[in-house]
Amino acid sequence: MSPLLFLLACAVACFFIWWLLIETEGIYLGKRVVIWLYDLYARRYDRVKQFDEYSDQLLLAEPLLDRLLPQVDPLILDVATGSGRLPLLMARNGRFRGHVVGLDHSRKMLDVAESKIRQGRFGEFISLARGDAMDLPFPDCAFDAVACLESLEFFPDPAAALAELARVLRPGGILLTSNRIDTRWMPGRTASRPRFTQILNACDMLSIEFETWQEDYDKVWARKAGASAPVLNAGCRSHR
Repeated sequence: MSPLLFLLACAVACFFIWWLLIETEGIYLGKRVVIWLYDLYARRYDRVKQFDEYSDQLLLAEPLLDRLLPQVDPLILDVATGSGRLPLLMARNGRFRGHVVGLDHSRKMLDVAESKIRQGRFGEFISLARGDAMDLPFPDCAFDAVACLESLEFFPDPAAALAELARVLRPGGILLTSNRIDTRWMPGRTASRPRFTQILNACDMLSIEFETWQEDYDKVWARKAGASAPVLNAGCRSHR
């Protein structure tokens, strides 16, 4: 092989490895690889993402609380919570009187979240659970609101994951999720707005709203059909 062809082959191989492990976070290699990667980068995750607390309060926490009114003490599930982004936002919001269960499959990510919860003394507001988003360890209609942000495209079956999120949401409850609009590098893992709407409708979700949110994502709101009393959130505990 000529030096030029060798260099070209090396460049293609490096690009392919980057695409498999970094850009798509291992999703085409299976669930175990995805979890392993998040375990590997857990301690650096927040530095890489550089979340803006002010913007997140304005664009995530406050709108969610507004949609839950008049209830001020909701029980919320945050699926793929990572380092605890949404639970910590809610705990730091002076309007919030409820409880958030943060679920993730990566033990190391939950360790990071637990450390921040302990440092902030937010245990009254947050519990953590280790589990699979495709098979949530909760009964039907268990939460007033369910969130899952920047994660659906990394699950084995995003449509099935949405159905599972809807299952544990009470009738009349609020779903907050995201839809990836940057589709260049993830064939077969993303959906157009009409297709995403169809999937949510099939999950008995109504009042679907798409909001431009980030460069890569739409923010999506929906309400589960029907009505029911708020969930009593007393007694929530971490069950990792």
